[in-house]
Amino acid sequence: MFHKNLLTSFGGVLPQQPSDSSPQPIHRITLVPPGGEAPPQKKTSPLFDLLAAAAPRCSSFFAEAAVLVLVLTLLDRFMLKGRMELNWVVSAFSISLTLLAASIATDFSVRRWLQRH
Repeated sequence: MFHKNLLTSFGGVLPQQPSDSSPQPIHRITLVPPGGEAPPQKKTSPLFDLLAAAAPRCSSFFAEAAVLVLVLTLLDRFMLKGRMELNWVVSAFSISLTLLAASIATDFSVRRWLQRH
């Protein structure tokens, strides 16, 4: 699904319909101000589209990594040693919280950046 978004954002060509039908142009809905004139079209760059598509996925990755690091680290240590040590638990929680903070910071900064552009 991600590759379909990139193809359309970079102006790529999607697979064509059967050869007997002519390709239909894509019409986009635009808001028209009360005066009736159409607003000028903003040309978006491929880098902007790539960032808009990839940023939420990066934020989700950090959040999932935070949970996996916490669970798998503690489980691995418990299976290996048969007991939990306080410094091991604290380090696992600190790594997990750091990844969670990265997730929140990425999501927050991307939303603000996309609203400005």
